[in-house]
Amino acid sequence: MYSVNDYDQALSRLLPRGPIWQRTPGSMLDSILHAIAAEFARADAQADHVIEESDPRTSFNLLENWFTDWGIPSPCLAALADPTLEEKRRELITKITSSRSLTARFFMNVAESLGYEATIETFEAFTVKDRVNKGLYGLEWNTAYAMAIKVKANSAQKLFNVTWTADQPLAVWGDRLFECLMRELVPAHVTPIFEYEGA
Repeated sequence: MYSVNDYDQALSRLLPRGPIWQRTPGSMLDSILHAIAAEFARADAQADHVIEESDPRTSFNLLENWFTDWGIPSPCLAALADPTLEEKRRELITKITSSRSLTARFFMNVAESLGYEATIETFEAFTVKDRVNKGLYGLEWNTAYAMAIKVKANSAQKLFNVTWTADQPLAVWGDRLFECLMRELVPAHVTPIFEYEGA
């Protein structure tokens, strides 16, 4: 990488010959050439960051362009009062790495990209061929089935108290952003059920 001084000297050597082109410190010509050299040095320094800016995990100057291209923040993230830069970056990386598969492994990978360890469990209706210790799920579980997403996370639980209003739930826990993103990815006929365990 070349410095301002390097470009300054290079520009001086490129000047035409003659007394009119002699650089005098503080002159108009000197000021113009120094400003051009400073801009060349700035562009040179930015060129070194092209690799970092091409990766959303390390991008900074072009991160807003990444967000615009991928529709970040999504309605999930926008529902938060003021999503942080890292929350938006995390959603961006999840969208980019998502292959939109419908396998359990896919959803486990999505959870991992969001910083969670999760296991996926699906359900089927109980039949006479099943073992006696299998859950007694009805036929409706075959058509509009549920998917249990068991997440290992230390999720703080807030219990209902006298300051809450009557329309509020008896308890609140979990990660709203994580659950919203997962709901966007599951098929329309699937109901995700989130279970949190200690990490």
